[in-house]
Amino acid sequence: MAQQAGAHRTLARALDILELCGTRAQGYTLSQLSRRLKAPKSSLFPLVHTLHKRGYLTCDQITQCYRIGSMAFHLGNHYLDGETVMGEIQRIMQQVVDACGETCYFGSLKGGDVFYIKEVRPPNPFAMTAAVGRTLPAYATGIGKALLMDYTLPMLRALYCDGLIALTENTVTDFYTLANQLAAMRAEGFAHEEEESTRLVRCVAAPIRKGGQIVAAMSVAMPVPRFTPALAESVRHALDEARSRAERLIQHVDIVF
Repeated sequence: MAQQAGAHRTLARALDILELCGTRAQGYTLSQLSRRLKAPKSSLFPLVHTLHKRGYLTCDQITQCYRIGSMAFHLGNHYLDGETVMGEIQRIMQQVVDACGETCYFGSLKGGDVFYIKEVRPPNPFAMTAAVGRTLPAYATGIGKALLMDYTLPMLRALYCDGLIALTENTVTDFYTLANQLAAMRAEGFAHEEEESTRLVRCVAAPIRKGGQIVAAMSVAMPVPRFTPALAESVRHALDEARSRAERLIQHVDIVF
């Protein structure tokens, strides 16, 4: 690997070792590293030993091959924390919008309400909008039902001890009906609602899981006049891909939505 002008030689060599070990699953022996980096083993050994001792490399006791270690993995995860994760989530949402031409939302469950964290709109003056930071009763929205998808009847009663209050004439206000809806949606993998929180708006949503638990959800809202079965299928396909990408992104990241 070529040395860049102004680079610290020893640090650059240590990074060369890390980058090389990170590109091969079985790793490299010290002799192999020496040949690949065109450097004597005597100069590489102190660097490899230090990286191994600090957890940036791990060594297979049988093959004596060095591979990338847990500390490097830990630092890599920090890159994906916080704002970086949300930036990636927003890019994923933008791809959903590009695919179906409708507004995409990302939210989490807060005390029985869906909390809207992110919104991405298409370049359409008639696109749906909901203020980021706004909350709505989860049982009355598509994204909220995705967040509630694993809830049983007793859990729903405990969460909404004051009952289910109607937002429109279509809002489900019966606990048994809601529990049955959620069970069917869990089997389908998608949640949906039709004019339950807002008149003339339909919504399709997908839960996002981490370690098997629903931690967030993503949805697409569509005005009823633009809704068609073909559009709904396009939305489900886009959300399914987005869900898979988002779940891979957050699985090993310490983040709370």
